[in-house]
Amino acid sequence: MTHIFKNIFTVPGRLMQSIIHQEIEQSNSSKIITDANGNAVLNMENEQVRESMQARMRELAAKR
Repeated sequence: MTHIFKNIFTVPGRLMQSIIHQEIEQSNSSKIITDANGNAVLNMENEQVRESMQARMRELAAKR
């Protein structure tokens, strides 16, 4: 009986954990990350973003 109640009460937690995990995966693949306040930053964990930023920094450094 206790096992049944334990399963019933842990389902919402597991569901939220899976939703949060999906959101983290989606944000890691996006180019821009926005927070709850609407602030946006480049996602430097994204390989495409990181490479293009490095290329732009090299380009700007070459012009100096």
